[in-house]
Amino acid sequence: MSVSEALGASLSARRWWCEPGEPVVWALWTRGTAFRVDGCDEYGLPKPGLGRRFGSAAGKVGDAVAAGVLTGIFGGGDDGGSGTRRPVQGLTVFGSGRECRAAALVRTDPPEGHSVGDVLWVLTPDRFGVLVGPRRAAVDTGPGGWRQLGHGWGDVGRALVGTLPEEFGANEPGEQLKCDPVAPWFTLERAEIADCRVVGPEHRPTQCALVLRDGSGFALEGHLPSGAALMAESMRAYLRGARG
Repeated sequence: MSVSEALGASLSARRWWCEPGEPVVWALWTRGTAFRVDGCDEYGLPKPGLGRRFGSAAGKVGDAVAAGVLTGIFGGGDDGGSGTRRPVQGLTVFGSGRECRAAALVRTDPPEGHSVGDVLWVLTPDRFGVLVGPRRAAVDTGPGGWRQLGHGWGDVGRALVGTLPEEFGANEPGEQLKCDPVAPWFTLERAEIADCRVVGPEHRPTQCALVLRDGSGFALEGHLPSGAALMAESMRAYLRGARG
């Protein structure tokens, strides 16, 4: 981070969520959400007649099933399985239908005063939390009008897709670094997570995909292959700790 920015992900997690002395294994902000969920469009809105694109992985998900689910959704080639590459959002929700666990989790309302525009994912040695940033005022996005950056799930839709404009000068000289409050949205217990793998285009896989027991899950954009690999490796070690 630079002094013109708010505190980074790890520092925000320590300030607002971690217990005293609780270390952060990794923390990541995601901005912008896309959906690859059967029966939904890319904004997570119902779209009848889409058909089944990704197949079902109901029941207990093993390593082989998890790998197959991710290959079917994200592909293994340069186009990520989509034919035409689109900009990768910070978070991709995937699953075999609107009733899947991942889609249900992101439909839950955020805490009062917060919105699902900015999502903070935090792994510590003992728990994995998903937090959200404060509700923000609408800003002028140029051609096309104003965009409401703070919202509940009721009007999440298209406002989730995209990234927040970068601003300069969030911190003033001589003042404490700005740290917007974050609040817990939902948690993922070890038992809920079946696997964690790096996904994305073969030449540059930058997403860390968390596969839940029903085959749905979340792909987090790590920005660099090394970042995604570190996240996935740490998450797998966290999961082994529960089974060992």
